[in-house]
Amino acid sequence: MIRPTARYFTLFTILLSLWGCGPKSAKLQKSVVPPDKTLFETGSDYLGKGQYIRARLAFQTLMNTYPDSDMAADAVLAIGDSYYDEGGTENLLQAEDQYKNFIVFFPTHPKAPDAALKIIAANARMMHAPDRDQSNSYKALDSVKKFLAQFPDSDYVPIAKQYQANFEETLALADLGVGEFYESKGNLAGARGRYQEIKEKYTSFSQMDEVLYRLAGIQEKSNNPDEAAINYSKIMSAYPFSKHADESKARLNSLGKPIPPVDTELAAANQARIKQPEGFSPLKPFIEFGKALGFLAPPDLYQQARKAVAEEKAKTAVAAAPGTTGEGGQTGGDIQIQSTIRKSADGKTEDTTILAPASANQPSSQDKKKETNKTIKKRNVKKPS
Repeated sequence: MIRPTARYFTLFTILLSLWGCGPKSAKLQKSVVPPDKTLFETGSDYLGKGQYIRARLAFQTLMNTYPDSDMAADAVLAIGDSYYDEGGTENLLQAEDQYKNFIVFFPTHPKAPDAALKIIAANARMMHAPDRDQSNSYKALDSVKKFLAQFPDSDYVPIAKQYQANFEETLALADLGVGEFYESKGNLAGARGRYQEIKEKYTSFSQMDEVLYRLAGIQEKSNNPDEAAINYSKIMSAYPFSKHADESKARLNSLGKPIPPVDTELAAANQARIKQPEGFSPLKPFIEFGKALGFLAPPDLYQQARKAVAEEKAKTAVAAAPGTTGEGGQTGGDIQIQSTIRKSADGKTEDTTILAPASANQPSSQDKKKETNKTIKKRNVKKPS
């Protein structure tokens, strides 16, 4: 039987231990990471390591368990990124669907333009050479048009327009190749249809003079001299540098049509679109073979766009910062440009540029100038004889 004194002593010891553990327990509860954030961090860690299935499982668990979480939108986007980074046709199609869902459910999210741009990049990665199936090229072009309609104020708009021109160039090359094939087989109607499509849809095509010349030739053979003369005249006015210029001039003379003056501004713009031929390289066949097998992946358009926008913002910030001399004699402040290079999940390098004010311990440009002036004055002081 326990004595009363011993009983009270035991009870006092228990109460004292509970009192001592109480504040610690409360402190530990406050420091616990919310489970939705833990799931997202776990998924992001798996994604960074290239463990895509585990990453998707963590993100999906977050969405199913905590649908009202502030991180649910980021989880939807991250699942798309897991498919995008893993690559391959099936995964890229899954990524495209996931990004589309993200835009539908979160149209005003700050990362919605990024999701739309990744749809463009995913379709671009599935594009083939001009002499192969162009279904993905049409999808890529359509995704650019949707991007421009949905996000007209995005920083990515100028880059998206450049991608649009690139996709149109590929589609025009494909049409030109098919048209030439039809023409070689005597199918003038089929060839004319392809050339006409290029002329109407892809007005910035770098080989438009070739298209106009071939179209004019078919129109002459089809007893349409007036239509042929229009295309010959277009070559003379807008493409005077073309290899078909002399022949076009001769054909106009033969048809009794006047030679139009050269539109110098339009001709200069058209000449600027001509791609310079690549120099000879003994490695080129191996490089092309590697691309065909998928060993050498083309540049990622999304990462290129991000880098271009970051560089443009850096230039703008430098020019606008006080104390920095920019265009027009304006000055801006001293800032530090920090560049961090890291590897993404798919092994590609990403360059992140960060702008920050100069450290207080570092002298500004004006302080350096004052210090230099003091040094010069000190040197010029003559010692008394």
